[in-house]
Amino acid sequence: MLKNITLGQYYSADSCIHSLDPRVKIRFAIVYIIMLLIDRNLYLFGMLTAIFLISVLLSRVSFRTILKGTRGIFIFILLCSAINIFTTSGQVLYHIGGLSVTLEGVIKFGFVFWRMMLIIFMSSMLMYTTTPSQLTDGLEKCFHLSGNVAMGITIALRFVSILSGELDRILKAQYARGVDFKSGGPKARIKKMGNVIVPLFQNAIDRAGNLGDAMDARCYRGGKERTKIKPLIYEISDVIGYIVLLAVTAASIWLAVKF
Repeated sequence: MLKNITLGQYYSADSCIHSLDPRVKIRFAIVYIIMLLIDRNLYLFGMLTAIFLISVLLSRVSFRTILKGTRGIFIFILLCSAINIFTTSGQVLYHIGGLSVTLEGVIKFGFVFWRMMLIIFMSSMLMYTTTPSQLTDGLEKCFHLSGNVAMGITIALRFVSILSGELDRILKAQYARGVDFKSGGPKARIKKMGNVIVPLFQNAIDRAGNLGDAMDARCYRGGKERTKIKPLIYEISDVIGYIVLLAVTAASIWLAVKF
């Protein structure tokens, strides 16, 4: 399962979403997440879900790829959202042991899970449709960051999928050597996990060192004096993107107030 995590990878495709300026995509993702957080509204969530599905179609990113990339955190989000079923007061549906399942808790669970998955999906879309260099330039311009800080954020995001692949490879190597992580007491299991954590950190440090050497070999220098081989310039498609962003924002606020 770990090797299938694609979160943080770039999905190469020829689409109108890929060709947009990274500043447009970053701002759209931020506004989209804010709209998800402002209210618990069925009509609003339905519209934002439709916008995400349209974005997937326009980007030509396989929906299966998006689901595969979020598989690793799906169970975590599901369990965190399910807590609301037992902690929200309201009309009791039935009892499980000493816990009460309420109707309001089930509704809240659905909205929280729906909201978190849409946030993860849209954040993944930003990563799938934006190259590392474009994402660095976009973050630098949108948040007025230095080149080093923007590059550090981008590299950290890209390392998620790389470390997931390394972890899967190390686990398979340990299984091949006959290591059983499910047997023994807590102390024995922790000791066995050391055979995974230590090489994982070692590989991460080695990869970071190799990346630093490669950047030095290419004479990379962060800061204000650094020039861009492809400076960000707005085009007609980006203007249309901002118009769509304003329309989505206005429609979301109207739905939040109206319903």
